[in-house]
Amino acid sequence: MASFFRGITPKYIILTGCLFTLLFAFFSNEVYHPDEHFQILEYAHMKLFGTPVPAELPWEYILMMRPGLQPMIAYGLGWLLDAGGIYSPYLLFSLLHVLSGALSIVSVLAFYRAVRGALSGPSEEKWLLLLSFFLWFMVYLHVRFSSETFSGNLLLLLVSVYLSYGQRERKRPFVWGAGMGLLAGAAFISRYQVGFALFGFGLWLLVFARRWRLLAGLALGGAAMLGVGVLVDYWLYGTWTCSPVNYLRENILNSHIDKFGIKPWYFYLSDTVSKGSVVYGLAILAATCWFFVRNPKHVITWTMVPFLLAHQLVGHKELRFLFPVLPFIPFFAVLLARDLPQRLLRNRIVRLVGVLAVVLNFALIVYNVIPIKNTDIFFYRMMDDYCRGKERVCVLNVKDEPTYYSYGEFMIGPRVVTARFYMPRNMELRLAGSISELEREARRLRRTCPDVFILSGDERLPEHTALPVEKVAWNPYPKWIIRYFNFNDWVSLSIRRKNLYKVGASAGGK
Repeated sequence: MASFFRGITPKYIILTGCLFTLLFAFFSNEVYHPDEHFQILEYAHMKLFGTPVPAELPWEYILMMRPGLQPMIAYGLGWLLDAGGIYSPYLLFSLLHVLSGALSIVSVLAFYRAVRGALSGPSEEKWLLLLSFFLWFMVYLHVRFSSETFSGNLLLLLVSVYLSYGQRERKRPFVWGAGMGLLAGAAFISRYQVGFALFGFGLWLLVFARRWRLLAGLALGGAAMLGVGVLVDYWLYGTWTCSPVNYLRENILNSHIDKFGIKPWYFYLSDTVSKGSVVYGLAILAATCWFFVRNPKHVITWTMVPFLLAHQLVGHKELRFLFPVLPFIPFFAVLLARDLPQRLLRNRIVRLVGVLAVVLNFALIVYNVIPIKNTDIFFYRMMDDYCRGKERVCVLNVKDEPTYYSYGEFMIGPRVVTARFYMPRNMELRLAGSISELEREARRLRRTCPDVFILSGDERLPEHTALPVEKVAWNPYPKWIIRYFNFNDWVSLSIRRKNLYKVGASAGGK
């Protein structure tokens, strides 16, 4: 292990990791989950430009369940771009990823400084930095402007600040506590589920570190940030409300979250292994469990265990719910490697697995920055190019049929949610109740609008409609891949239900 790092200093790893993270942020062009888009970007777009209207937003907005902090950050950045005349949804999206990457860098470095004293020499320090910056799932998550990543970074900063404070008796405990309270409150108003981790953190302070001035500052800082949360929620919803209470009432007491599906008790174990590429998934589980067993009184254990138990008890489970734990995994892995027998680490099979893991790690990083795998973004850019310079472009689809710009929702009654963030300003989206209504609307629009399109999941729409339509050929893959490597038409799989048709001029009649 020491020979691997010969000539490499921690500063070199830090510099390379920072540059790599920010570079990855620019190349990353997707969201991990639709919530990352519809609960942040669409809210910000509504506050910036008045669309979508509240009735077109997801059901959580109607019930005022989501925090306003991240939408306000996106709004503020978007307002600056718009005021400077350089607004673009793609530029805003990239800058938000850079912002998230910068926060991840700060939290990683703060944690590294806080736990450096617990590591056994430069070799473990370098491994901690290397894993924190270059593990494929860390690389991917560092740049996500999602509530899971944002709150996880703030939680990591909170623990880092406390560990730094506790390494030696510091002056002004009230000030330190207030700073930690601000971080704790910010983590909570970013993602309310982090409250379970904050509960464990506070309980540990009461049991093992009863420093009353520190706790008083923590309470005051946390209360101040909760007040900020109330203010940003008022900005978002236009009325005074308590969104954490709304979230608890609707998702837990009214069981709305269960409508998304109930998972078995072992879901987090099996999904961590399967989606963590087996080798990494098993390592994550082993390192986490090992740390908890070996360090039952550690502040990280008391912070993470309530968080994990609470999510285990909820019927609806998604792997992203546990993302706030992942920033601690490199530390867990380094400590696990320290306790493993050295002869095991020198075993040829183990070394071969290690080499394969490095190759797989590199392949997954490359895969996650391939732009052509994100068909949504490709389609949006295509429509931007087509709409540029035109006065008016009309796009129609049946409201119950999901497309790139809308989908049906039935959580609190039949509704249609629309995505306006990437929609060109001169594009009009019209939703019809049926195919016959869509045909009538297309004929009417074609009399005054030269560019009328239909978005449909029907690959054979020309055979099923009396409208004169022509399919617009589009594909996110380069022509050379389509020409030479399109075996069994696999390049059309991701867009087979996303067809675009242009309505001919004869549809408008005389």
